[in-house]
Amino acid sequence: MVKISVVIITYNEEKYIEQCIKSTLRVADEIVVVDSLSTDKTQAICNKLGVRFISQPFLGYKQQKNFAVSQASNDYILSLDADEALSVEMEKSIMKVKQNWQYDAYSFNRLNFFCGQWIYHTSWYPDRRIRLFDRRAGAWGGTNPHDVFVLSSGFKSSHLRGDMLHYTYNSFDQLLNVINKYSSISANEYFKNGIKPSFLKIVISPLWHFVNSYFIKRGFLDGYNGYVISVAGAKHSQLKYVKLRQLCLIRDSKVVYQHPMLVNSGIRIGFDAKRAFFNKSGLGNYSRNLIDSLVQLDGSNSIILFSPKIKKRINLKSTTEAVVSIISPKRIFRGFLSSLWRSRFIVNDIKRTKVDVYHGLSHELPFGISRSGAKSVVTVHDLIFLRYPQFYGWINVYIYKRKLEYACRVADRVVAISSQTKADLVDFLSVPPSKIDVIYQSCDVSFQYRHTEEELEAVKQKYGLPSSYILYVGTVETRKNLLNIVKAIHENNIDIPLVVIGRKTKYFHAEVLPYIEQNNVCNIVFPQFVPNEDLPAVYQGALCFVYPSVFEGFGIPILEALTSGVPVITSKGSCFEETGGSHSLYVDPDSPDQIADAIIRVVNNPDLRAEMGSQGYEHSKKFLPERIVEKYMELYRELLS
Repeated sequence: MVKISVVIITYNEEKYIEQCIKSTLRVADEIVVVDSLSTDKTQAICNKLGVRFISQPFLGYKQQKNFAVSQASNDYILSLDADEALSVEMEKSIMKVKQNWQYDAYSFNRLNFFCGQWIYHTSWYPDRRIRLFDRRAGAWGGTNPHDVFVLSSGFKSSHLRGDMLHYTYNSFDQLLNVINKYSSISANEYFKNGIKPSFLKIVISPLWHFVNSYFIKRGFLDGYNGYVISVAGAKHSQLKYVKLRQLCLIRDSKVVYQHPMLVNSGIRIGFDAKRAFFNKSGLGNYSRNLIDSLVQLDGSNSIILFSPKIKKRINLKSTTEAVVSIISPKRIFRGFLSSLWRSRFIVNDIKRTKVDVYHGLSHELPFGISRSGAKSVVTVHDLIFLRYPQFYGWINVYIYKRKLEYACRVADRVVAISSQTKADLVDFLSVPPSKIDVIYQSCDVSFQYRHTEEELEAVKQKYGLPSSYILYVGTVETRKNLLNIVKAIHENNIDIPLVVIGRKTKYFHAEVLPYIEQNNVCNIVFPQFVPNEDLPAVYQGALCFVYPSVFEGFGIPILEALTSGVPVITSKGSCFEETGGSHSLYVDPDSPDQIADAIIRVVNNPDLRAEMGSQGYEHSKKFLPERIVEKYMELYRELLS
């Protein structure tokens, strides 16, 4: 006889959870409830019934179910939602399967209860679902919220007699609310997966759904409720495609959320938004953080974003894109002429939209900016291409230098993101010091949020991270010096894994990977793409952050780590002590032994880690978004005074 683990996911299910659990008692060898932080009596009921109760923030329907399956002690799983229960006949069928397990998975009919009536027709019945399975045979998949258990190739399933009872909605209002919620979830999932809507789907899909549910599947035999269910299903089908179309329009269309000539009481600030919309890392994060912060913290101004293209852009925060104007070139300047618009003809649009201050966020200003009538500001992040030209190639160095020399010459003010960058502007390009303002960067406010232990554990499981680890975040390129971290760990027998997050360049394949393979270094973890929203939890789960870069203009990963309350080990010199503060540890980036000594000192001393984390977080408050916004607004007002 096989042993079955019953797994149930819950959220505020005090109404049904008891009958769900009790219906499985005779078939279950173990009952595991994974709860999404309920605020009602769900946990108390589960504790009373003696089941294993696990709190887990909601990961998404299929993700939550896969997590629940992973917590079971047995390989044979009966998966239920909290508002489901086994009928007597279904219980008997499962008992027979326990005695003689022949297939990899078994499906059930699901019988739905709606507004006081069991629904035996419409598209709701028989509603077959695989819910009894060997977890080694597949995993939960499908598209949220319509999760399905997907068998891997070569595995087989069978169907069991009996019904799984599903208690749905007690009122039409409740049904309408769920349709609205689930159609939004479906539209977002389709959008993420690149599914495109069409007019035919919006029109034909709901019509077909109603005909199939009410006539072909004989929903009329369920009376008035059969008609309501068929209409509701059609409406859900239509809404998900209507909402999907709206998402695609927002992403792909030339959308102006506010008219650029709207009168506002503050300053009309124009930004070069190319990096904000299309760069996923350093310069993009800086641009997005500044624009978002300006809108959220000083909403009196008019924000006008200039971008050579709109389609497939990174969306700014929802609260921002609703109150900005977005300007892109006329059709003639799209495509391969877009760079020409950005470097020259954008000036006409800056003039037309009556911009007061135009801010180039990444080393550039358009030629002829002085003709626009706007004051101009350019941000300079670093001059690494002049300090270490061997990393860039002579053509790129020539182009970058010409653009930056012009921008610094014509700009009314130059912003350097660190004192180190200001010194380099003076030394390499002879920019007058009086023309340069040092205004630091901030990092995204999400790094200030402190994740719970459950949330940290969920992210570790999501990306296959070890329970304890050292962290590196940044592009894997020569200047960032990952190889010396790997050498420090290997040559000094540090047995704590190193987690590396960042885009790999030729340097990784030419130097880092060969060293790892030749020396059989096993404790280096390279997670797949980690989106920005999960990075704060990855930082907060680390013992320490190691960043022995040779040179930086500011070092935003250092600030992200400090804001996350994580001890930082970084390099001596450059801007690192500006960003890292007095409670970070500084090493020679060319010395694996110094890097190793600092790592060992931090990971073996909990008191030191706590002090470094606490003091580092206090230091990070110098770079809070509100302080950065205040300095920029002072600069803009001074220019216009």
